[in-house]
Amino acid sequence: MLRLCLIKVNTEAVHMNHQQLKSLLKIVECGSLSKAEEKLYITKAALKKQIDRLEQEIGFPLLVRTRQGISLTPAGEEFCRGTKKVLGDMDSVIQRSWALATHEMTIRIGNPHHPRLLLENAFNEFSRRFPHIKQQVILQKSSHFVEDILAGHIDVAECTYHPMLKSPGIQYTKLFPMSYKCLLAPSHPLAGSKTIRPEDLSGHRVGLLQKDTELSLQLNERCHNLSLEILTRNELQDIINICYNNGIFISKAYFLNSMQPLVAIPLETDLVPMGGIIYRESPSQVTKQFLKVVHDLYPMGGSGP
Repeated sequence: MLRLCLIKVNTEAVHMNHQQLKSLLKIVECGSLSKAEEKLYITKAALKKQIDRLEQEIGFPLLVRTRQGISLTPAGEEFCRGTKKVLGDMDSVIQRSWALATHEMTIRIGNPHHPRLLLENAFNEFSRRFPHIKQQVILQKSSHFVEDILAGHIDVAECTYHPMLKSPGIQYTKLFPMSYKCLLAPSHPLAGSKTIRPEDLSGHRVGLLQKDTELSLQLNERCHNLSLEILTRNELQDIINICYNNGIFISKAYFLNSMQPLVAIPLETDLVPMGGIIYRESPSQVTKQFLKVVHDLYPMGGSGP
């Protein structure tokens, strides 16, 4: 924990930690310990202990506790003004030092062979926050993500969840649902539909990825005379050839919405894969910063790109 050192009038050193000062400012902002504990996720008893310890160390009271709430003593007002400046200066120093320390660093991001990136907004935001850190996208098969992360070839990988991603030393964070969509040509008989049911696919040629086994089973159960073509990967050439030959390509891939003039229509199914990101259980500091950007933009349960 970051510790700060001030000097008393009698020249004795006073040691305070960063959390004590932040807690003090939050209590003053909220006007009570009860409201502050909700904001800081710290119990009222723990907050009181922090402030009591702080007042003991500096040698004078900062807060006046009344039935109406909490207010600052005159000395406390001056102390808080100085504290805001100290914390602001410290944050600025840390940011400048971080920029120097990471000047030539690179975050390596594994991505499937797709026409677009899953976390495009995160790439843009990370570049804005950390312009000195290089982002290197590495296109490869998703089946290689785990071994490449463990081997240190990439730092993170964006993907949809699959049981094969579970491995010792690997952490997976689910970010948002990625619903299945049907991609078809504007001339297709189903192109005007708002949604497509599995039963509607009966008698049609349908392209599907090999790893979507649950959906494949569901379609075979609910459709009759279905011509199912299994693909090993999202190859643009294969997708186009299916769609422009009166077929339908079904995928959870996020890039389907951007393949105009082809039409992307939601498939009515209870199977909803999750998009997410995988990384080492003990990531580097640069990776932690990238993950924070991702989590800020895509809190768990939020909507995807």
